[in-house]
Amino acid sequence: MLEDEVLFSQGDEGNKAYMIVSGRLSVEVDKNEAGYMSDGEVFGELALLLNQKRSATVKSVKPTELIEINKEGLELILNSASDIVKNMILKLCEELSKRAEFQKVPFSLEELNSKIGNENDLISKLARQIFYRLDKSTSHVE
Repeated sequence: MLEDEVLFSQGDEGNKAYMIVSGRLSVEVDKNEAGYMSDGEVFGELALLLNQKRSATVKSVKPTELIEINKEGLELILNSASDIVKNMILKLCEELSKRAEFQKVPFSLEELNSKIGNENDLISKLARQIFYRLDKSTSHVE
């Protein structure tokens, strides 16, 4: 991707997830800056796992190299996890897909870390990343 190129817009159909090989992307929700993503992060999984439209607009801040992951590939990755961890990831995705005022973090980072100890690196990284995104979006709630 070139600098300032839009990968997808909020509300688009989602048929791929992505992993950032190198670069930096901005994330906008409802035309408001929501954050940035960089090397190693996986995103776009909510649309695939939950059969939903894109929840954010993603645009390159600088030239970015991505790996595309189709639905079947993401399911293969997810199915490499234990049932417990797979269900934890899906629960995190479901919470993250809700409107901010209804989101809640369903378990602690310590609980997640205790379950992902024996998982492969990709599953561990994906689970933690989704947890952090949800935790960040709910950190303003008392």
